[in-house]
Amino acid sequence: MHTTEKTIEEREYNGKTVKLSNLDKVFWTKEAYTKGDLIHYYETISEYILPYLKDKPLTLFRNPDGADQPGFFQKDMDLNHLPNWIKTVQIKAESTQKTLNYLICNDKASLIYMINMGCIEINPWLSTHLKPQYPEFMVLDLDPGENTFKEVVDVALVGKAILDKMNIQSFIKTSGSTGLHIYVYLAQAYNYDTVKEFAKVLANQIHNKIPELTSLHRSPNKRKNLIYIDFLQNARGQTIAAPYSVRPKPGATVSMPLNWKDVHNNLDFHDFTILSVPQIIKERVDPWQAIMHSRAEIPNELHELYTDLIQITT
Repeated sequence: MHTTEKTIEEREYNGKTVKLSNLDKVFWTKEAYTKGDLIHYYETISEYILPYLKDKPLTLFRNPDGADQPGFFQKDMDLNHLPNWIKTVQIKAESTQKTLNYLICNDKASLIYMINMGCIEINPWLSTHLKPQYPEFMVLDLDPGENTFKEVVDVALVGKAILDKMNIQSFIKTSGSTGLHIYVYLAQAYNYDTVKEFAKVLANQIHNKIPELTSLHRSPNKRKNLIYIDFLQNARGQTIAAPYSVRPKPGATVSMPLNWKDVHNNLDFHDFTILSVPQIIKERVDPWQAIMHSRAEIPNELHELYTDLIQITT
């Protein structure tokens, strides 16, 4: 594993100087991975993650004491303590009507600045600040709870089959933990209400095909031993771990974009870590390279196309 021989306090990225601190601090005790190792990972893969962060408001999940300790969320940035080159945007929170200063990460310097703050995990909105009501992607988050990863794979493949029948190209990634995320690119052509309704219909279709493994109940108590198909992520202000984001989980696992052909019974999300991913990227063709050119069209009459839509209690 690459480690920093000495703590480097400053690094320059395209003329922007980022002050770093505590590079030798251990962030993963078992693996002995340091904050410097984490920064090195994001430096190495920055060109791959940045397109998924561009112009998107970010909710920072900070783990300044490392992955082994509790973290905290931060949406509102303190403008008095930011470098003058950091971009922020003011967005009014719909729930509180309070105006927040969200960080925007469009370059490598901003990315590394966040990581130095202890942001192991990068969590963008699905929409940009330029069109905040229009998500770029529809996402289905398959959350296994106590189910096996193999069972999550089975559910994901059912989802792909349904989307294939609709002639909609879908993309898959590990969550970086025990789940999988299905993405559909919509190019900000539809508002969140439409996208969430589309995701709700898809979730119902998957559940109807494989009810013995899945649930549409948000409450864990109502979906014991079932995989939650979370379509509620498709709402303004909701975030999800970005492609190539590290997670504050054992092993320093990464949310890894995959080819659908690699989604099978032998898939193991533990294979994708800050140690392995940079080498994997070098040796393969990017399975998501066409995602921004694969805009899907949402059917006009979802309820007419899917008459077996059931009511969901959320």
